[in-house]
Amino acid sequence: MCMTISVALFEAAQKLQPKRIVCQADRDLGRLEAEILLAHILGKDRAWLLAHGEELLRPNFRKKFQAFVDRRVNHEPIAYILGYREFYGRNFKVTRDTLIPRPETELMVDLILQSTRYEERGTPAPLILDLGTGSGALAVTLAKEIPSTTVLATDISPRALQVARSNARQLGSKNIKFLQANLLDPKVRKHLKNASKKHPTLIIAANLPYLPNSDKKILDPDVVSYEPSKALFAGQDGLGLIRKFLVQLAHHFGSLGFNSIRAYLEFDPPQSASLKNLAQSLFPKAKIKIHKDLAKRNRVLEIIPTP
Repeated sequence: MCMTISVALFEAAQKLQPKRIVCQADRDLGRLEAEILLAHILGKDRAWLLAHGEELLRPNFRKKFQAFVDRRVNHEPIAYILGYREFYGRNFKVTRDTLIPRPETELMVDLILQSTRYEERGTPAPLILDLGTGSGALAVTLAKEIPSTTVLATDISPRALQVARSNARQLGSKNIKFLQANLLDPKVRKHLKNASKKHPTLIIAANLPYLPNSDKKILDPDVVSYEPSKALFAGQDGLGLIRKFLVQLAHHFGSLGFNSIRAYLEFDPPQSASLKNLAQSLFPKAKIKIHKDLAKRNRVLEIIPTP
């Protein structure tokens, strides 16, 4: 049976519409997701779909569209269906081996870019360490935005690193080095020590797993059933890995060879007080600040340790 683009979108929107409407945006969500999926299949934008609603949808496109809709009905995130997600104005390949980049994490990019602008002209560019790089969204973005720097992107997952390398190649980032490692383990510290001879400043971007295990019971199936659990959850309070990293940094930062170190950690807003107290206990002389995201929620902890 022949079907127009308009009818195909209408039927898909009915299937994709949330059963519970909790905000105004939910009222149009089904239609929005249908348009995103079909636009991707046709290689067009959403405006083109609206202008060509009476055109017939070819059977092969209709079949693929139905398959995409069925996957989304089963809660598979759109980013995994499309195979990419936009971050800081660039499209990044994502797979089920990586987290889907979130808009909140763009705050980390803004903060790091702002901090590098205060560097005096003529001084060597900082070394940036991206801990738990995942898809490489942070590492590649920072490498593109600060071409004079070198980025060391690490992850414990070889499959995630494979995706990150692919994104670096696709987006033409050559000033990134990738390393399979866990937090500040010895091979990371060795690399940093060597790099400190060229880069007097180290900037650490750590978007580590920070959700408490109990959140598995309340998060949407889109997240719990599809995104890698080890990249999301970190123990009873969600601070397991962050705590381990901060203890390592407190123990080793004086021996890494850098003149200055600045660390940025993304976290869950309810963790604000406990995380700040932890940082203050480990770095009693440090400058510590919490930054809010666009929703005015505490989101990024900044630490500037001093000897």
